[in-house]
Amino acid sequence: MDAKRKVQALADTAAYVAQAIEKESGHIKIVSHFDADGICAGAIIYKTLEYLSKDFEISFVKQLGKEEIVEIAREKYTMLIFLDVGSGQLALIREHIHVPVVVVDHHPPEECRWDKLFHLNPHHAGIDGANEISGAGVAYVLARSLSAQSKSLIDLAIVGAAGDMQCPKGIFCGVNLLLLEDAEYTGAIRCEKGLKLFGRYTRPVHKAIEYCTEPFIENVSGNESGAVQFLSELGINVVDKKGKWRKLCDLTADEEKKLSTVLVVEYVACGGRADELIGTIYKLKNDYDVMEFSSVLNACGRLEKPLLGVKMCLGACEGSEDVLLEYRRKIAKAVTCARRMRKSFIVTDKVTYVMGGSSIDENVIGTVISILLKRDIKTQVAVGFGCVKGEKWVKVSLRAKSRGVDLGDAAHKVAAQIGCGAYGGGHSGAAGGRIPKGSEMRFVELFDGFL
Repeated sequence: MDAKRKVQALADTAAYVAQAIEKESGHIKIVSHFDADGICAGAIIYKTLEYLSKDFEISFVKQLGKEEIVEIAREKYTMLIFLDVGSGQLALIREHIHVPVVVVDHHPPEECRWDKLFHLNPHHAGIDGANEISGAGVAYVLARSLSAQSKSLIDLAIVGAAGDMQCPKGIFCGVNLLLLEDAEYTGAIRCEKGLKLFGRYTRPVHKAIEYCTEPFIENVSGNESGAVQFLSELGINVVDKKGKWRKLCDLTADEEKKLSTVLVVEYVACGGRADELIGTIYKLKNDYDVMEFSSVLNACGRLEKPLLGVKMCLGACEGSEDVLLEYRRKIAKAVTCARRMRKSFIVTDKVTYVMGGSSIDENVIGTVISILLKRDIKTQVAVGFGCVKGEKWVKVSLRAKSRGVDLGDAAHKVAAQIGCGAYGGGHSGAAGGRIPKGSEMRFVELFDGFL
């Protein structure tokens, strides 16, 4: 099936699912994932149901296992919509939920059907949900079938894809690329080339340099006066002729070239690639670039403020800097803690296992191992364990330097062997799950054998 036919097949299914939602006259419950992709998907469907004047509410989950589904089943609603979750938990949903269920997801689906299920998943149309379309992208396809007004939400589909790491080296593909081209055409996103530092359009250039940690520059990163001095030595003024702070986007071509040259040298020396620092920037109408805004939303989720993320998606961006600052501090503390625990890591030929225990917050363990994987971990795959004191579950996060290993499939199969309510899933390069506390070594044994 060629690309156009695949997209049409997805759109046809979306139209069928949309009919069920359009006919629903009762109270609709939306449950979405709490990461950037899930928040974007939630915002898209939230606004679309507003356009349709539907009676609805929205909530977010960190994961969707039996406990969460049983809890959701106790609530009152006449239709349930899952976003960015659900395709891998269809059997559990069928067992516990007895109203019409809409699942809008991009993860590999279980083969389970029943009369009250309305399932929109790109894999059924031959589209790779790991690389070609995100949960927000699938939600947008559905939204377009529900209301023509939802076309204004196309930028959120791109932000969701970026948040789900579907733009390696800054390049989108598949349906994401088609959506990006449409977003450019309508003016929702503007593309340009340049230095990819967070805050390019939103904060003074010296603050962008101060907050920059990749590359980390001694006496500059985390040091405001050091950042000002650094720019001064490059001949770059931090204020304009009117005394206003200059942003990175305000620099001349020569000034940005000078700055880029120095930063790239530092970045490459730390093991990074030049194309990770310089390349295409996707600017949103709210003056954030796509990657930066996805980070803001991810921070909202990890700080357990997903509804704030929805508000930001829909235009209320106040407080975003505070969220980012709080999240950076949390990540920095967790990474420092992990590095101090290095002796407790379990390292095999293929995998490094970061035994975070209750010392590393389960909400950030995935981000922590992603950072460690760039500089501190030599194996191709890293697995992190994090938990909350007093709880019986341990969060498992899996990351790979390349997408050659299907981590989602591995996590699912290993969790199934552990049993006792354990589950796992995700994509080839990033996956996660939950296992009973005390079964970490069993996971290590099974996962290492699986690879």
